[in-house]
This record gives sequence, C-alpha cells and structure tokens, in this order.
Amino acid sequence: MGFFSRLFGSDESNSAKIRETIRSEVNITECIDAHMKWKGRLQSYLDGTSKEQLDPMVICRDDQCVLGKWIHGPALNYFHNDEGFHKLRSDHANFHFVAGSVVKKVQENDRAGSDALLKNEYARASRDVIQDLTELNKHLQESE
Repeated sequence: MGFFSRLFGSDESNSAKIRETIRSEVNITECIDAHMKWKGRLQSYLDGTSKEQLDPMVICRDDQCVLGKWIHGPALNYFHNDEGFHKLRSDHANFHFVAGSVVKKVQENDRAGSDALLKNEYARASRDVIQDLTELNKHLQESE
C-alpha cells in the first residue's frame, strides 16, 4: 500500500468526506510554506541579522506549530494505523529537533557547527517533511 493509501483508498464516498474534514482542520499548503520559511529564519539567526528571540527549547517541540497540533490531535482520528502518517510524524519531530539544535549551536557561539547542521541534517529534515506533506496534499486534493 502507498503512502496514506489505506485511508484514501477505501470507500470513495467516505473517503471524500474524510478529505473534506481534514481540509477543514488543516491547510497543508500553509504548513508546507511555514516549514519552508524556517530555513530563512534560521539562516538570519545564524548570520546575526534576525530580530527574533528564538528559544531552542520551544523550537524543538513538534507539537507547537499548526501542523504539530494537528498531527498530535485530530489527525490521530484518521491516521493512527497509517505507516505514511507515522513517517510524517517522525520526520516532523526530527525537523523541529534539528531546527532547535541549530539555534542552540548559534547560542553557544558554534557558528561552524550551526552552519553544518543547517546545510546537512536540517536540509534533509526539511526535505522529508515537505515531501511527506506534498504526498498527503496530493491525496487530499483528489476529486471524488
């Protein structure tokens, strides 16, 4: 079975209702955009040009952003047994952990370490979340 296919591959009328409900709960496109913007925020913080006060202990929590609140809440009603959902949940947690680690390294004046994290682990973590969300969004946009 493909990514999220267990939920969306079932009874078509029920599947359409589930898609509509999920779209009313969370805007996946906005979540993708928000997660993409983190790279710029982190780069500005690393460069010392950010006006934001970033707290790595808040950033590392994957249940504080809009997507995280949905993943840890309503999404469980639909996806609790779905392998694709568990991948998204894991990838999203990793994204926040790595983003928090980038900020922590900046605060420890480890610019080289922060830069390496941003270019490597963070880039991978970001790409994974965006791919997962893009796949979910494709399923949500399918017509009956």
